[in-house]
Amino acid sequence: MSNAIATAVHPKVVNYLARLDAAVSSLPHVEACDILREIQIHISDKLEGQNSDADVECVLAGLGSPEALAENYRMELMFTRAGRTFSPWLLLRTTGRWAKVGAKGFAVFMLALCGYGAGLALTVTVLLKPLLPKMGLWVGPGAFQFGMPPNTIGRYELLGQYYIPVTTVLAFAIVVGTTQALRWLIRKRTPMTV
Repeated sequence: MSNAIATAVHPKVVNYLARLDAAVSSLPHVEACDILREIQIHISDKLEGQNSDADVECVLAGLGSPEALAENYRMELMFTRAGRTFSPWLLLRTTGRWAKVGAKGFAVFMLALCGYGAGLALTVTVLLKPLLPKMGLWVGPGAFQFGMPPNTIGRYELLGQYYIPVTTVLAFAIVVGTTQALRWLIRKRTPMTV
């Protein structure tokens, strides 16, 4: 049991902090200790020397359940890491979790899926081009298509020998642009209140 729990006075506060300690145990030790210390200070400040059961229950009810509070802290920690990372996987996981809590999160997750999906799809076409020479950017009357059209009559492959380098740069630009947009959106979001 951590020092924050040991210094709590009221049995309900001790119980609350013990549950919170268990709920944040999956976090790195330093962050878990900081959370417990922060919540204990918050409780002490709110009580301001009042120790009645009603006062304690009111303050603890205002915090919500220890498990929900721990989940908010886990999410904030994930957002903090994602706002600094260049890892598409971490950004996708973070925006996926964000999508579960609101419409803005869902919109950001859809941006992540579309951006990374487009980058991946273009990369696949680059890898397939040597095996499938018809793979390309085809244009013609009423047609504009990445891939392999079933009928090439009246169409021509726009990029020709430049397909691989141009599409590689385009895929890279889409992935980098998506990553930067997600990082910016994550940093500019309104933090969850704790």
